[in-house]
Amino acid sequence: MIKRRQMPKGRRLVKCKWVFKIKRNGVFRARLVACGYSQIPGVDYSENYSPVIHDVSFRYMILMMLLHNLDAKIVDVETAFLYGELEEEIYMECPPGMRNVTNDDILLLLQCIYGLVQAARQYYKKVVKILKKIGFRGGDVDPCLFSRQNEKGICLIALYVDDNLMVGHPAAIDQTIRQFKENKLILKIENDLHDYLSCEVEFSKDRKKAWLGQPHLIANLVKTFQDEVKGLRQYVTPGTPGLNQLRIEDPTLKLPEEKHAKYRSGVGMLLYLVKHSRPDIANCVRELSKVLDGPSEGSYKEMLRCIKYVLDSRDMGLKIEPIGDKNDPWEIVCFSDSD
Repeated sequence: MIKRRQMPKGRRLVKCKWVFKIKRNGVFRARLVACGYSQIPGVDYSENYSPVIHDVSFRYMILMMLLHNLDAKIVDVETAFLYGELEEEIYMECPPGMRNVTNDDILLLLQCIYGLVQAARQYYKKVVKILKKIGFRGGDVDPCLFSRQNEKGICLIALYVDDNLMVGHPAAIDQTIRQFKENKLILKIENDLHDYLSCEVEFSKDRKKAWLGQPHLIANLVKTFQDEVKGLRQYVTPGTPGLNQLRIEDPTLKLPEEKHAKYRSGVGMLLYLVKHSRPDIANCVRELSKVLDGPSEGSYKEMLRCIKYVLDSRDMGLKIEPIGDKNDPWEIVCFSDSD
């Protein structure tokens, strides 16, 4: 705590508030959060982007599990955003209910708290610093993929904010978890890879094959669009063959605001399906994405057709089945645009 007169001239106090929540077990929880909207860009923060694991890297880790018979654990860092170390001076008002304060008292934050614009980024920097200190390498091709190989075996780590997927030999994973705890991180551990990034991963009994699906997202599509698609016929293809979406210039032909928002929501969910488990709808969704700023009624009907196709084929997912011996050289197939 410092005095208001010690704050540099021209600076503005960041606002804060209490957030209250009652958990399922009846525990009452209160958390002080900063109001990020009151931060000044270029003064209270310079950058706020925090990377997350790429979907290709995630599938690569599943492939490594199948080829080398590796284990997996999901390690969640609790209250992750409180670990970030601030690089800027941030002055915040005293929270409501704080005792023994006057109107001249303010707070100078020494570490991140929830609500700060840069909280996720500073946590990412903190966890990368810890990983490199304990011997992990990576972060070049994918800034959130790290690996280490030592006498305990190999351990791969994927970072998705505070959810860490660890794949490797059991002793190597346990060693990494122990070192995380030694760096004073509070962890919650799931001992099996079944649900990660809202994706469901199913392994065959011999652990030679895996199936990747997104039932949670399918359930959201059902909840949002079931009434609109239940009368549509069953389609063989996700989109009308040869149909291209074009932006319309006449504003009277564009969807009303409420329906436009629903179109953006639907296309967004379809895009996340393409990202992880349904590449078969990629071309149709690409066309739908062209007119996000002003779709027509025809675009909306085409989106419903794609959603109906997805719901009728909800059991489909991405099958991952490596072929050949694990010591054989990998055959990498690449695809490119015509240019």
